[in-house]
Amino acid sequence: MPSNSKPCHNCRRRRLRCDRSWPTCHKCAVSGQECLGYGKVFIWTQAIDAHGNPKPSPSRRTPLGGPLSSGSAPTSSSVTNSYFPPFSDSVSGRRPDSSPENQAHDALVRERKSARGGVQQASGRRPSPPLKGKRDDSTMSAAPESAKDAASSQIQEAVPEHRKWMPQAIGSLTDPLFQDLDRNSRYYLAHFADRVCKDLVARDVPGANPFRDLIPLTNRHPLLLQVLVATSAIHWSNIFRPITAIPTGLSDPGGYLAQLRSKDLVSRQALIDALTAKQKAMGHLQEVLDTLDPGGSEVVLAAMHFFIKFDLIDLEKNDGKGWRAHLEGASSILALLTPGGNGTEPNRMLRDCVVADCFIYHILGSTLASGSLATNIARYAFELLPVMKRVEVNSYLSCPPEILHIILVASKLSYETPCTDWSLSAADEALALIDEALAFDIPAWADRLRQNPRVQDIESRIHIASAHRSAACLYILQALPLVRAVRPVDTEFLVGDIYGNLGQISVDDPYYKATSWPTFIAGAETRDAEKRTWAMKRLLGIWETCPWGYLFTAIELLKAAWEMQDANPGSNGEAGINWLQGLKSMGIDALIV
Repeated sequence: MPSNSKPCHNCRRRRLRCDRSWPTCHKCAVSGQECLGYGKVFIWTQAIDAHGNPKPSPSRRTPLGGPLSSGSAPTSSSVTNSYFPPFSDSVSGRRPDSSPENQAHDALVRERKSARGGVQQASGRRPSPPLKGKRDDSTMSAAPESAKDAASSQIQEAVPEHRKWMPQAIGSLTDPLFQDLDRNSRYYLAHFADRVCKDLVARDVPGANPFRDLIPLTNRHPLLLQVLVATSAIHWSNIFRPITAIPTGLSDPGGYLAQLRSKDLVSRQALIDALTAKQKAMGHLQEVLDTLDPGGSEVVLAAMHFFIKFDLIDLEKNDGKGWRAHLEGASSILALLTPGGNGTEPNRMLRDCVVADCFIYHILGSTLASGSLATNIARYAFELLPVMKRVEVNSYLSCPPEILHIILVASKLSYETPCTDWSLSAADEALALIDEALAFDIPAWADRLRQNPRVQDIESRIHIASAHRSAACLYILQALPLVRAVRPVDTEFLVGDIYGNLGQISVDDPYYKATSWPTFIAGAETRDAEKRTWAMKRLLGIWETCPWGYLFTAIELLKAAWEMQDANPGSNGEAGINWLQGLKSMGIDALIV
């Protein structure tokens, strides 16, 4: 007789002790229920026609949009996530994307886009998250009628292809283990699987995005469930906004978008959901930390990792206190992890990706923040290169681990060496780091990556690596200014190299979102007006591709650095002020990734 290691699905959902009888549970038989058994169970959410294709039903709706119109043909099936059921919506009788009005609207938008020759963000008709309260036309529509009219009057150009929201396929399946979740949680977990996960890796291809493996774990870990819901909801509130484009000339574009978000019904509800879920996650975190053991440290590290992402996505300013506190907590939890880890290959890949992201946040955060972030993470440097090499195939940053290690050592050295220290030993160490970065053989690194069959776009990776290498050299010159007095370094060449390589990465390139840190470093270093404008437009372009709020923090820091440079011009074209030390003296702690 087969032995069952887990209770049946009914007993798991009802939280009862199961006798694990085969083939069905005796407790279910006594209560008169049909036992769902012990294997993976799926339920069709739509009827199946004679040809085996999903058949739309009037009582069923598309997962993330309005209901299907009776005259519309079923959409072609596609690979979708099978964790979540479709969400019923009793308001609209037509699917927003297929109505004649929207088809005419899209044609008009495409016409205007081709006439203008540019791309700005349009007020796309994206589905709205579930709103609490009375379910009527005013609360369950994608946006209030007044907001729709205002948005329609402001539409100038179409949403770029990489920003379009595609609903799930009609025939998505329902896992009964997730049926106990409330509608909001299922909605935001679906958004996490369909959209947020794409921002977390370089290429979102089947089998290469381990962050989706976190979703089944939410069934056993309330902390992970709430922090993923919070991260997804805050991401959603950034995507859905009732404006076409950010006006030029704004001194605080991030604050402008945050104000609009607070006034829009749909975005405000998503923001409330995000803050509510985050508060619940903080409560669960306190409970978990009180009884933390090494066995559960990996889940807690993943949760801390997403607390950091929440702060990076949010448009609101918190003076860097949020992400720094979570980073310090993550560094403490890293000490509890067993070296190498155990489990299956997918579990190890997930663990490596979480650890690698924590390393990246520590290293890049230490470049612009005051304090000892680099010192805290340097003790784990022996594990940095192996982990980064295991995940570099699909890491979102696409920066060689060797370059990241050089940045870490330089950041630690700048913390331990005061700016007034003009000793030759510190200067020699800094110059050795610059020489090591410039000597790094990027073509050889790319040739090694080519041996992996999953690696694509080698040319883009070479440009990204070259830009980060030159940006690392510029950072060392700012963090350890005594180098300039020992040996002159051509900063204009380094700035030009960054701009030249980043210029080869188009907006449609999956690595476009990985260019924010070198863009910021080169933009802060240059005194050329055209290059400054290019850096500003680049950061705004990344926002259109990857709507994370930290990009507006980078824009504010750029403006502050330019003001300092323009107020203190140097002689013979040399900068008269160290913009990095100036930003740190202002008490600004920023994480730009």
